[in-house]
Amino acid sequence: MYSTFGASSTRNAPLTSKLTEEQREQLCASLGNVKLSLLYKASVHGYQASAFHQRCDRQGPTLLVAYNRSGYTFGGYTSVDYSQSMQNITDEEAFLFSFHGGAPLCIDVSCVHYARYDDVGGPNFGQQLYFCYNNQPRVYNQEAPLSFGARGNFDLLFCRRRAELMEIIRKYKPLVTSVSRVRILMIGPVGAGKSSFFNSINSIFMGRMTSKAMSGSAGTSLTTQFRTYPVKDGRGGKPLPFVLCDTMGLEEQSGAGLDIEDISSIIQGHISDRYKVRALISKMNEG
Repeated sequence: MYSTFGASSTRNAPLTSKLTEEQREQLCASLGNVKLSLLYKASVHGYQASAFHQRCDRQGPTLLVAYNRSGYTFGGYTSVDYSQSMQNITDEEAFLFSFHGGAPLCIDVSCVHYARYDDVGGPNFGQQLYFCYNNQPRVYNQEAPLSFGARGNFDLLFCRRRAELMEIIRKYKPLVTSVSRVRILMIGPVGAGKSSFFNSINSIFMGRMTSKAMSGSAGTSLTTQFRTYPVKDGRGGKPLPFVLCDTMGLEEQSGAGLDIEDISSIIQGHISDRYKVRALISKMNEG
């Protein structure tokens, strides 16, 4: 086998593994200055899921560490015991991490999934990433199976880029100091996915699946009101520096859907949140 990975409980004796002392200290610090005890090493105990569960079930918070030929040390953490409960596990403390020189990059488990599914198989994260796939030294994600030796960082480069972009958004400040948040107007034909786009953005930053905006497919626009949607950074978090504005879809038929007059009124600030666009335009024409 050209790779190894182990799971360690945050209990008992110091960890002895391929982790460097610096890596061990950094991981322990990120977990609250705990001590690690090696429970299971796949290259020694075998890559079978049964071997993993025999040594790691009901051992408390567990850290999984893997290595590959490309020089990456990576893995994941969950604060909830493995127990083969056959249940989806919710764990707000669960995360993935990667070392490739320097401090570890830590990424929350995908926000639109549970932390993991506690079954009889190998360890998994976010219902997307599986270690020891099919009892082999392989990692599997939702896109394609990956070999430890070739790309065992399970597309962490993509995850890293996503984390970087989210941080850029968090730190963004409008050029005009008097403006606290940028308003982004979403415009497109009926069924283009404007409301779904907001739900996706909201889910990413909230850390869970959300469907605040009504979405779906229909012949006419499901959105009938002008809606402004602030986005918060996590549950109870502070508002992000932008507001997504959703309204009716564009339609080919004259007098249906959003038109140029509607767009102009929105941009000029004549339309308030939850106002039916058609009602306001009719009122303005009457006046």
